[in-house]
Amino acid sequence: MANNEDRTTAMQQQWLDSLPIHGVIKAEPLLRGVANNVYKITTTKTDYILKQFRFDHPYGLDRDQEVHVQRQLAQLNLAPEIIHYDATQGLVLQVFLKEPDLAHTDIPMADKLRELADLSAHIHRVSVEAPVWSLRERLNRYCQQLAEFDAEHARQFTQRLRGFRKLLDSFAAHPVFCHNDLGLHHVFLNPTPRVIDWEYSGLGERYFDLANTMAANDLERHQCNAFINAYEATSGFQVQRQTLDNWRELVAVVNQLWYELHHHLQRITE
Repeated sequence: MANNEDRTTAMQQQWLDSLPIHGVIKAEPLLRGVANNVYKITTTKTDYILKQFRFDHPYGLDRDQEVHVQRQLAQLNLAPEIIHYDATQGLVLQVFLKEPDLAHTDIPMADKLRELADLSAHIHRVSVEAPVWSLRERLNRYCQQLAEFDAEHARQFTQRLRGFRKLLDSFAAHPVFCHNDLGLHHVFLNPTPRVIDWEYSGLGERYFDLANTMAANDLERHQCNAFINAYEATSGFQVQRQTLDNWRELVAVVNQLWYELHHHLQRITE
């Protein structure tokens, strides 16, 4: 254990030495996840966020593309500015957003839902250089990766996903830019709305994005209705409720599959 800790400390020091910042006072972990480890770097002048990429291949993540998209979004004041990107070490240094995220902002939930809806509509109107990604290919990758740990569960998920063939065929028939994981904890309102964690973003399906937002925030039925009503008012897009319900069913299966794979990847990193 001590040797592992020593190696981790040495690696973290190597990261700090490679960053274009000076006067580092401390580096403290904020999140240890499967996709990313996140640290807050405090210097004598300001604070930064350092993301260390972890498992990219199992989730089909393209980090070069993620950074490219976030840099475009930062120019639109929709994402934090990226200070430094090291593809070899898998490190991204970005500005630290000091204001509390929307989950911890002291406003009524109804106001949070309106902010979330307005932001969703805004994101869907954004024009950036980004690929149209295939949900079917992403889910096939998840199943293939899961099969390396649990072939039977992977087979069951593959069978369940066949029931959503028509939805998967229609994915991104009318593509818009999507975040695809717009949790309240990813949104910062001040001084202007900015969003973090764009690794699942891309040109994709509006309904899938809306369904993911509802699932990510564990919204109750009346909250879902308030969110969609506000989205319609801001976007001018009429949401077909039955179509949205169908996508919500698919998103529930996608999330189960993602967490099943997450569970196995987490175990091999402990």
